[in-house]
Amino acid sequence: MQFYVVTCAVPAETQDEGYTAFIKYMEDGATMDKFEGFELIARLHMPESGELCIICKASDSKALFKHFMFWRSAFGCEFLYRPALTCAEMVEMQKSHNSEMEEKGF
Repeated sequence: MQFYVVTCAVPAETQDEGYTAFIKYMEDGATMDKFEGFELIARLHMPESGELCIICKASDSKALFKHFMFWRSAFGCEFLYRPALTCAEMVEMQKSHNSEMEEKGF
């Protein structure tokens, strides 16, 4: 599965209502944090700015939609999904890139 770094903006006008629903979600077992094609790694809250940073793994955009869209529909949260690489993936890709550049005389 692909790693994603997801940032979220929670509108000020729905923040209290959203966090009340979030408390219930967590107390009910956070069942949508792990399912076939999706795994939440970390969810970090910055309530003073109404932002969250989420690190997760997902098989595709449908899995991201399944996990996040309740919060968008119910509370107007806006999400930005960015694919991310592990250190090992980055090293592998950079080595390949370096080799290609050397072959071209750079």
